[in-house]
Amino acid sequence: MIGSGDPTPFDGYALVVLCLLGAALLVGCVLGPRWGTSTATFVRWGALFLAIAVTAAVLILTPTMNGSVGAGRLITLWPAAITAVVLFLVWSWRLGHF
Repeated sequence: MIGSGDPTPFDGYALVVLCLLGAALLVGCVLGPRWGTSTATFVRWGALFLAIAVTAAVLILTPTMNGSVGAGRLITLWPAAITAVVLFLVWSWRLGHF
């Protein structure tokens, strides 16, 4: 039947990737000042760009078609993406520059 498929086939994978990126950023927030400058910069910016790219890819490939999908993304995908951005900002603040 048309429309009977899973409207969010990539959301679970995106959530796992965003959680792993958040974990890497959290480790960087704690241990970041001890890392080499180039390594810390690469990990910080790479994690931020990857978090944005994963979120954008999911939203472009599988757009929100109804309210239940939008609500599900609002309580799962968006908080994980926002957490990655906040952890990036915290790590940058701890280093003293962006």
